[in-house]
Formats: sequence, structure tokens, C-alpha cells
Amino acid sequence: MTIFDDWISFDTNIYIFGIREDPNFPACAELLERIGELYVYLPRQIIRELQNNLHPNEVHELFGLFSRYPDRIRINWEKTTLALIEKFQHLGCKLGDAAVAAHLEEEGVETLISENRHFLAEIPNLPFRVLKATAALEEMDRFR
Repeated sequence: MTIFDDWISFDTNIYIFGIREDPNFPACAELLERIGELYVYLPRQIIRELQNNLHPNEVHELFGLFSRYPDRIRINWEKTTLALIEKFQHLGCKLGDAAVAAHLEEEGVETLISENRHFLAEIPNLPFRVLKATAALEEMDRFR
């Protein structure tokens, strides 16, 4: 399995740092530039967080980017299973983080790329792996 083979998901911070070209997180901007090489799953919780944290013009720019890759970007507007959210809450996740984890498990997403969901590493037997943006880029370069 490589990052190119399965659906992956970007955490909210990847989109925010990438769209704003944050100089502290240049790998996030590069991931957005290379998004067409990946199969990216975008769950409802991430969409909600983006709408709450980005300016309307940034949301518009991001959805414009998504529209360029309709076969590679899958947006899920539906809520995820409450039982899965509760499962992750019992494991120690806050509600929003539990919702993201539940979406990923429900959809069989193999990889979450994130700069701040480090606490997930403390949860045993996660059904997906968590990579930082730089590690994701290294894997992309290694397997291309």
C-alpha cells in the first residue's frame, strides 16, 4: 500500500495552512498543489471546520480546486454513525476529532494527513495511520 493506492484525508489544518501558504508549514501548500495525484476523501466534519475557519473567498478557492479533480476528490456531506463517534469519544477524542475519526473508519480511509491531531497516536489500534504533511510528501516522492 502506498499513499497513491487508497483514499486519504487531509485534516482541516492542512487546507488552512496550504490555502494561506503559511511559511511555517510549506508542505501543506505543496500538498494542495499536488492534490490531483491523490484520492482525497473530505468528510462532513472537515467541511464544517473549514467553513468555520476560512474566509468565504478561501472556501471558494478551495472548492474551485476540488472541482478540478472530480474523480479524485470525494466529498461526503452526510453525518457519520453516532455509535462510531461515541466509540472514539470513549477512547479519549473530543467531539470534532471523534467525528473525523469516525468518518475515516466508516469510509475505510487508510491515511489522515495532519499537523495537529497528534493525540490520535495515543489511541491504540486506529483503523488509519496519521502522517504529517512532510512525511506524506516524502512518501509521494518515494513511490513516484
